[in-house]
Amino acid sequence: MESLALAVFIITSPAMYGGPLALLLTFWRPRTISKFRFVVIALLSTLSLLSGAFLIIENISRGAFLIGLLGFGCGAGAIYRLMKFRSVSR
Repeated sequence: MESLALAVFIITSPAMYGGPLALLLTFWRPRTISKFRFVVIALLSTLSLLSGAFLIIENISRGAFLIGLLGFGCGAGAIYRLMKFRSVSR
């Protein structure tokens, strides 16, 4: 049973925590995004998009679907803000 709980935690963590964290990092001092923070935001949002899409596509439960929507939406928002910042800073 512990291994099943660990598997669920590994699958849902990037969507539940990674997406909102990546989105919050884009709002924190948005004019000065360092290269390291850019890479961290891109990594977190990509993982959030992938795990969120997996949770949306698979018909697991309503809660997993909502977590997937949260992760996918926040990850897409973070990537949008990164690309918007990148085009403005050039």
